[in-house]
Formats: sequence, C-alpha cells, structure tokens
Amino acid sequence: MVTVGWHVVAVLPYVVAAWLAYGLVPSGALIWLGYAVVGAVGATMVLRGGWKRAAPPWVACCLLLAGVVANSLTVPGGFFSHYTFAFTVSGWFALVALWHRRLAELLGFLAANGALGLLAVALLGEITRAHLAMLLISACGSSVFEITIYVGSRAVAATARRAAEAEDATARTRNGRLAAEAVQAARRARYETVRATVVPLLGGLAAGSLDLAAARTRQEVAVAVTRLRRYLVENDDVPDPLSHELRACADAAERRGVAVDLIAAAGTIPMLPASVRRALVEPVIQVLAATASRARITVIASATEVAVAIVADARLALAAGDGPPETANDGVRREWDREGGRLWAQARWTAPSGSLS
Repeated sequence: MVTVGWHVVAVLPYVVAAWLAYGLVPSGALIWLGYAVVGAVGATMVLRGGWKRAAPPWVACCLLLAGVVANSLTVPGGFFSHYTFAFTVSGWFALVALWHRRLAELLGFLAANGALGLLAVALLGEITRAHLAMLLISACGSSVFEITIYVGSRAVAATARRAAEAEDATARTRNGRLAAEAVQAARRARYETVRATVVPLLGGLAAGSLDLAAARTRQEVAVAVTRLRRYLVENDDVPDPLSHELRACADAAERRGVAVDLIAAAGTIPMLPASVRRALVEPVIQVLAATASRARITVIASATEVAVAIVADARLALAAGDGPPETANDGVRREWDREGGRLWAQARWTAPSGSLS
C-alpha cells in the first residue's frame, strides 16, 4: 500500500506535468508504467508465497536499476529536478520484489541504486558538495524506511512464531498431563475393580473360611477368573469391544469344560462406555460360573438399544441369588429366570432419551 500510494499520489502528478510540458519520453511516463508493472507482478508473487526461482526477483531489480539510469538521464532539469522519481521510488519496488529474500540482497540493491545515482550525477556534470550532500540524504531517505519495514516485519513474524511455538508446547504439555491423569485414573479404577473381585476370595482362603472343595466356592472363583479375563481385554483396540469381551468370558468358561455357543450379534453394536459394557457382561459371567456343560449367548443390537442374553444348563443358583429385575446405575436393566435345569439371564441397555436423535 505504501508503494502504491507513493507511486500514484506522489509521483504520478509530476509525470503527467512533465508529459504535458516536454512530451512522452522526457516525462518518464514509460518508466513509471514499467515500475507499476514490476510492482504488480512482484506483489502477486509475494501474495502467492514468493518466487519459485531466484532469478525472477533479480530480473525485476535489474529493470528497476535500468529505470533509475534512464530516468536520471532523460528527464529535464537534471538529477535533482522535480521530475526525477526513479531513484527514490525504486527501493519500494525492490522491497516488494525481494520480500521473501535475504536482507543482504535488499541491501545490495540499495547499494547498487546509490552507486547508479552517483554515476548519473557524474554523467550529468552535477558533482558539487551540495549535490553530493543532497544525493546522500536522498539515498538514506530512500533506504531507511525499506530496511526498517523489512527488518520489523521479520521481527514481528519471529515473535509471533515463537509465541505460537510456545503455545503449542504448552498445549502439548497440558494434553500430555491430561492424558497421563486419565490413564492413571483408568488404572486406579481397574485396580479397585480387580481388588474388589480378588481380595475377598484371597482373604477367605487365607483365613480358612472358604473351602475350595465346595461347589459355591468354585463358582465364586470362576466368577472372579472370568471377570479378570474380561478386564484384561477391556481396553483392547478392536472394532467391537462388547463382542470381544464376551468372547473372553466364553474362553474362560471353555477352559473349565463348558461348551459355549456365542452367536454373532444381530444388528450393529454401537460404541458403548466401558461401564455400560461391564453391566451388560456381568450376568453372562454369573451364569457361565453356574453352568454345568453348555451355554448359549446372543446379542441383539441397534443404535439405541443393546440386549445381551444367555441361557445355560445350570447346576447352581446365581451367586447373586435369584431376585426381581434390577436396573444398574448405567441404565442397564438386568433380569433372570430359571425353568427346570435351565437358567436364563438378560441385560438390556437403552440409550437415554436425551441422546436420541
């Protein structure tokens, strides 16, 4: 915007005035137009991320320097007349062309611009102390602002980059801490769950209050072993965690000689929280522990409801005892029934009404 404003507002009126007074060539109108084209092309390339090769920006710079010489030698009134504009304007256009280049290249152009200005003054025979002082002031004035903008923009960009990197590092640290806390919380929860499953049995065995020869004790041990196997696979990265956990329970029962028929789920099982899956699998664990020889597990699922049922030939009552239907805290309704030597249990989860779309 500075380059456009300077080139249009400050320079164009003098070019038009010289054109009207001296003609097209002495006015420098063609040089003015050429600078405008170089500036437009350079600005377009800067907005697109820079030049693809190193040569084009220096071609633009060479055109700018040629314009300095041509403008100085052709306009009326000499180098320091009102119509000489290329020497003071070229630095702005070079700043645009070299925006994505090194500072040394911009300094090199400004030095070359000053040298060509001195050469033009010499060719025009205008070398005096006053003119040399004016040339020095003009060269400094046409360089300081460009260098300041170039260096300042880099400093601002570097500061912003460091701030963004610091923010990213802080976010990574925060996310790592939150992840570590979540992992630790999950480990504590699993530890407490395993502890609640195993410690009572170990305590009873250590105190001698449990008899391993008793069928009820063996059933409680089977429940504990099956729960542990389910805990081990609870965090496995699998597409269907619920079926994966049911398979682990079935494997534990099959190791005791029970034939388990795990039917493929009817419908697509939605992604359920671990607490809901625990509540759905728990009746299966209880029934498998009481099974004599054969069990059948079925799963019926939809986006809003999942039902897990098991039927088995039971030699013992459920460890939890027969009772009325109950609803767990996770919205899983559990129920069971016995008919002759067969034991049936079911756990049904229904999505909360607020989550239904």
